[in-house]
Amino acid sequence: MKKILALSDAFAWPGRLVAKALGLLLWALMAVILYDVFGRKFFSTGSFKLQELEWHLHGAIAVLGFGYAYIQNAHVRIDVLSQKINKNIKLRMEIFAIVFCLIPFMILLFWFGFEFAERAFLRNETSNGGVGLSHRWIIKAVVPLCALLTILGGISVALRCIVALKDPELINTRTQGNN
Repeated sequence: MKKILALSDAFAWPGRLVAKALGLLLWALMAVILYDVFGRKFFSTGSFKLQELEWHLHGAIAVLGFGYAYIQNAHVRIDVLSQKINKNIKLRMEIFAIVFCLIPFMILLFWFGFEFAERAFLRNETSNGGVGLSHRWIIKAVVPLCALLTILGGISVALRCIVALKDPELINTRTQGNN
């Protein structure tokens, strides 16, 4: 079971690494917003490119954090229903949902998102109107990356659920050691 937990950690590692990078990206977003706001207010230097950069950074931060949010159990749940369900049944439902819902959906998102980004790259797609950012494929490439990180996060959670079903004490000991 410890090997399965180590494998779970390996699948969670990319999501955790990206989450740390997203923390730094939040600083960049803040700097761009401040520059844009002060530039518009005091120096008349605002631009469409800055606004698009804000949107792109915000969007990337939001979607690239999905996998990490899933690993950290920070996603939306229907607590009213789940509080009344036995823990082992909840774990089995989680595994089922990951294997039959999350992973297949994210595979489709990866597949179509990759085509979406590839098409933008091949066409050298830019912002509408020609006054915004070029290289639109960069933000579109975030979609398949998000799907991949969410798949890895889902596999990590599924493995932890399997361990929790087979050896719940190992999960409890590990959780207490991390606090």
